Amino acid sequence: MKVQFALIICALVSLMTTTAIAAPSSAVMAKIISQGVPTDALDRMVRFLDENHGRSFQQSTYDCAKWPDSIRPCDDSERRPTTSVVTLEYPELVSIIDFTQASTSRRFFLINLRTGDVIRYYVAHGKGSGSSNYATKFSNIKDSKQTSLGFYLAGGVYSGSYGKTLRMYGLQPSNDQAYNRDIVLHGAWYVGEDFINSKNPKTGQPFGRLGVSWGCPALSLAMASKVIPQLQQGSVILHYHKDLMEAAMTGNEVSVNEPTKKK
Repeated sequence: MKVQFALIICALVSLMTTTAIAAPSSAVMAKIISQGVPTDALDRMVRFLDENHGRSFQQSTYDCAKWPDSIRPCDDSERRPTTSVVTLEYPELVSIIDFTQASTSRRFFLINLRTGDVIRYYVAHGKGSGSSNYATKFSNIKDSKQTSLGFYLAGGVYSGSYGKTLRMYGLQPSNDQAYNRDIVLHGAWYVGEDFINSKNPKTGQPFGRLGVSWGCPALSLAMASKVIPQLQQGSVILHYHKDLMEAAMTGNEVSVNEPTKKK
């Protein structure tokens, strides 16, 4: 109990120190949208922050017997169920990942809500969501290797298989198992133009897409090392698909057809 309580207090203190700002002005909103951010996704982000800043969310989490004070993952057999509380403030930096778009689009939008500046990156989706250029299936189901839609709160950073890795807390029924599923933001060698243009050994043709994760959003290794420190402890990340946001709230699998190629 003492360890669990200490973890909760640390999470609350660190998240509450995140710089908070006021809602963006209409001019800032227009500037963000002009840089390709989907209007509906941005509206959802601002509305969610307006309605929930200062709110505490109880999270189903775990700690590990072999390193009880760490947020690093461990095998299921070594996990001890815990409950943590995280508090949402109004961060300056947020991210929207538009999974409506192909993986060959720079569909990760890093957004400064104070200035309206936007930087775009490549980002991979989960293998269970589709092994092609598009993510078409999403859920909150453990071991599905599917991406989960919804709002996430950025937590702490640990050193994982791909270097700096960002813990994320799912704040909605569509993604509230994110911690237990180890849905995190990390870098990966299979993200970037080099992979898109590399040859698939099975076909001899270029992959024409990014690689796929086990459900996590994955940036390139170089970009992850830059972006993750900016997002840790209090930023908000939205996994978005324009056709599935409401349906995804059941937590069950939801899907769409892959877009047809234009001739």
